[in-house]
Amino acid sequence: MLSLSGTRALAVTVAIGTALAGCSEIYFDRRDSIALSSGDAITSNKVTQIIDPWPRSSTNNRIAANGRLMQAAQDRYNNSKVIRPVLPTQTSKDYQSAQQQAAGALPGAGQSATAAAPVR
Repeated sequence: MLSLSGTRALAVTVAIGTALAGCSEIYFDRRDSIALSSGDAITSNKVTQIIDPWPRSSTNNRIAANGRLMQAAQDRYNNSKVIRPVLPTQTSKDYQSAQQQAAGALPGAGQSATAAAPVR
């Protein structure tokens, strides 16, 4: 059990804490202040009313590419036969043997791929 002086000290501490709690400002979001993003109303309105903000070239879905070459790369990736990059200190013989191993693991990969026709 607390002594009389301990009880008084506890009561004073609680009273001071209660009085100070009433002074705190809890509603920070209801303060009158200026936001850092204010002043961009004109720019915001311009951007909001743009019909299509993407450039015309983004709608081009006819990208000139070599489909056979991309398919062979995807097959190598799916079969975990990815050709590892060769360090400049290694010989070209090591690189050629790695390419031959990867090409031999794919069906139809020995055929040479032709370049895609240019898109008009």
